[in-house]
Amino acid sequence: MANFPPMQVRSRHSALALGLALGLGLLILIGLPACGVRQLTTGEIQPPKVHFQGLTVGRPTSRGWPLTVTLLLTNPNAQALNLKGYDYELWLEGKSVAQGASDEAADLPAGGQAVARVPILVKLPALMSLLPALLRPEPPPLRYQVAGGFRLGAVLGGLVRVPFRFQGRVTPKDGLDYLRHSLG
Repeated sequence: MANFPPMQVRSRHSALALGLALGLGLLILIGLPACGVRQLTTGEIQPPKVHFQGLTVGRPTSRGWPLTVTLLLTNPNAQALNLKGYDYELWLEGKSVAQGASDEAADLPAGGQAVARVPILVKLPALMSLLPALLRPEPPPLRYQVAGGFRLGAVLGGLVRVPFRFQGRVTPKDGLDYLRHSLG
């Protein structure tokens, strides 16, 4: 026969607190549809479309190598959307070399477009593992991937995230040519 611990008798105060917590939780669940979740799940609000436009390489500094990813956001809705910020991560050759987030808000006009520039700072130590491949006489193209998401302000106060992911290849020669051009 199993031994169970004796039941504890709860005071009226703890029972009242539990009842209030359950009631508050129920009110929050009932109020969620008013926060945009219902509109998003039923298709009344469509998430914005995110398209990769380009990557700009800045001058390396002692803090790292600044990049800017340019994205085109398209709002397919008849109402404006408020974005509450974004997060991102950059991978080179499958290794995470930069990540970050911003709470910078932006408005996306109804049926319109907006350009978003996501600043990324690649820390130089993160690139050190790529040096052997880059120093070969004929270095292979590097695989890159940028992923992240924008938070919709109209849905749960910015808790719902619209993800984006882009990937491709760049040759070290193309990168050096671009860097020479941008420094020149």
